Amino acid sequence: MKVLRIISRVFIGLIFIFSGYVKVIDPVGSAIKFGEYFEAFHMNALAPASLPFGIMLAVVELVIGICMLFGIKVKLVSWATLAFMIFFTILTFVLAVFNPVSDCGCFGDAIKLTNWETFYKNLILLPFTIFIFIQRKQYKSYLQDKTEWILLAILVAFSTGIAVYSYRHLPLIDFMAYKVGSNIQEGRIVPEGAPEAVFDNTFIYEKDGKKEQFKIENLPDSTWTFVDAESILISEGYIPPTSDFSITDTNGDFVTDEILELPGYMVFIVSTDITDINRKEMAEINKLHEYSKAKDIHFMMLTSSAPDDIEAVLAGTGIDFYFTDATVLKSMIRSNLGVMLLQGATILKKWSNHDIPATDELEAIIKEDTNAVISGHNNREKRTTILLSLILLCILGTSFFLRKR
Repeated sequence: MKVLRIISRVFIGLIFIFSGYVKVIDPVGSAIKFGEYFEAFHMNALAPASLPFGIMLAVVELVIGICMLFGIKVKLVSWATLAFMIFFTILTFVLAVFNPVSDCGCFGDAIKLTNWETFYKNLILLPFTIFIFIQRKQYKSYLQDKTEWILLAILVAFSTGIAVYSYRHLPLIDFMAYKVGSNIQEGRIVPEGAPEAVFDNTFIYEKDGKKEQFKIENLPDSTWTFVDAESILISEGYIPPTSDFSITDTNGDFVTDEILELPGYMVFIVSTDITDINRKEMAEINKLHEYSKAKDIHFMMLTSSAPDDIEAVLAGTGIDFYFTDATVLKSMIRSNLGVMLLQGATILKKWSNHDIPATDELEAIIKEDTNAVISGHNNREKRTTILLSLILLCILGTSFFLRKR
């Protein structure tokens, strides 16, 4: 029984840590998912609270996971874990049956699960959670009660700090299709031999006032009159990661391929709502625009804003602008105003509105080897994850020096 208690605690702890971490480093993504839930369940009045809810959920999951893994306040945390799992098991069952949203977002954008897969996952986790709850009094703490409460507060502050930092400076790890190093044009191509969508097609024909359904392999003769056809999706098949990317000009013409095939370097200014750009940000964008013109770098804004708003903000700047779907823009960069540097269709660097690059920073990147830029970014993501893990271990390690004598 003791071994089973340890296995259950470690298993649930690891799952919650992973689920919480991939959300806490991408609070905007969590907010978008909450917005989808509020819209699906006709709770649009709560939409402004999507970001706080997203951060709170991520922090709670991460803290629960850490406490479970390291045996901190297990008696208390077991109550929160059980309530959490019961609520989300019921919710994911509703999502699986009615399918109001295509993805529950339980693992952020790191791992995509269907609603039924998520429900089955919760069914696997629930027995372990119930067992921990039943056995909660058997888990012995090696820390003083006061130390545990202090540690719990530090963990909440630590997790919240990661979320706030990621909100202001983009996710610490980018799981999106438009991450650094990805090629947007290549990501729109369906590879040869990729699985195709499978449909169950039913054809309705009528004869002598009687309607019947037929499959494609046994269609009736010409004495029957075609009435209607029904098609049910069985499996989606392969969907290219950036298949949703498209650009239209002011005339409504698609210019996606034309822009992605431009040679040399390219700067995208990404903004879902251009009216949120302040004067300081606009001044920095103008500097980048002037630098880009001098260096023959393609420079353009991608936005989903209304034409009148665009004209009001960009009047006199000479910046070219194009239209892209708001959902795609949020996938490209988790910042209402973001900057992307590309070489051809390959993404080299991304900045949030709080980190708009100066011209000398942009020039330094352009002078560097493309592979080195991408490799450097990926190495920084790994180092950041390792550093956060070490900080967490130091916090926990220090607390265990204060264990009960």
